[in-house]
Parts: sequence; structure tokens; C-alpha cells
Amino acid sequence: MKKLFILTLFLSFSAYSQEKMGLSLKESTIFWKGNYAVGNKGHEGTLQLLSGTLTRTADGKITGGRFVMDMNSIKNTDEEDEKGRKNLEDHLKSNDFFDVQKYPTATFTIVQIAPAALPNRYSVTGDLVMKGFSNRIVFTALINQNKEAISVKADHTLIRTLWGITYKSQGAFDFGNLKNDLISNAVPIRMELLFRKNDTGRITLHYISFST
Repeated sequence: MKKLFILTLFLSFSAYSQEKMGLSLKESTIFWKGNYAVGNKGHEGTLQLLSGTLTRTADGKITGGRFVMDMNSIKNTDEEDEKGRKNLEDHLKSNDFFDVQKYPTATFTIVQIAPAALPNRYSVTGDLVMKGFSNRIVFTALINQNKEAISVKADHTLIRTLWGITYKSQGAFDFGNLKNDLISNAVPIRMELLFRKNDTGRITLHYISFST
């Protein structure tokens, strides 16, 4: 019984040393850009998030995290014509691209984070689940933090075909005869995320006693 008490107390203290920081939805955005395979024309826009957390130790070491993206929130920001913008957004939400009716969310879960060569830069490894496909990605993030908040900025290029998005994709056979309507497989994204300390995100310590 005494050993069980000690083990429970140890696990409680271990849990308490981990602090969860909640994602500030109003202050966090993902930016995307889609280009045609030929020329510089394309479209760009934003994607909003539904939830997210980062976990860190008392000395500020980030140990994990996860956030959920709202695929229904896909917005185009460069098309000036309102009808054209809506048509583009509806197309992106269709089965040709993200099929948001069937897959309304996408998730990213950190599996490893390690300091990079430059100050405040970290190599982040995680699993991105989107449209029913899971792929591991690695990118470098600029992370700044204090006692109350953690800001994360990162750029990465996704290869959309890895997540089953093959509409007008360019294959190996296309490079010798590129078509003007082919869409690049590479999709640059930029993440600007802010995590804030909040009471509901903390892991509290519970003392458990046993009668003898």
C-alpha cells in the first residue's frame, strides 16, 4: 500500500511539471498558396483552426502538442470578384480537393521537437492527418515564449498528392509537355500560431491518501 502511494504521488508530480498552453484561435492563422505548374499565376488564402495545445515543462522545454484545423474555413484572399471567390472556395471544399463534407477537420500532432542551429529555431516532426491520409512532416519553426505565451511561426511546403489530392496534378509524364491548366503539387503554407496560458489548460496535482 505504501509503494502504491509513493508511485501515485510520483506520477502526480510528473504530471504537474507539464503545463498545457491553449491555442488562441483569434490570434492564429494558417496561410496557403496554390500555383499553376506553368507561370506564376495562382491563388492564396487562409485556413482557421478549431483547437490546439502545446505542452511544456517548468523550465520551458516544449514536449508535445496537437492542433485541429477547420477545413470548412478555407478562404481565398486574392480573388476580387465575389462570385469567382465563392466558386473557388466551393471547389476547394469539394471532392476534387479537400472533400470537407466527409473530412471536416485535419490534425497535426507533434511527435518530436528539438533545438536547431539558430537561436529560437526548432526542428519539429509531426504527423499530419488530412483527407484520411497520415503523413509525417518535418519543418523548422521560430518559437518564442515567456511565462504567459508561446508564439510559433513556420513555413513548409506540402506535396498535396501525398494526401490524395490529385486534381490536375503534374506527374512525371507532364514535364516534357506541361499544360497551362496543371496545378503544382507543391503547396507552400505559413503558420502563425499563438498559445496562451490558461487555468483550464493546466494539469493539476491531486493528493491521494490511504487508510491503514
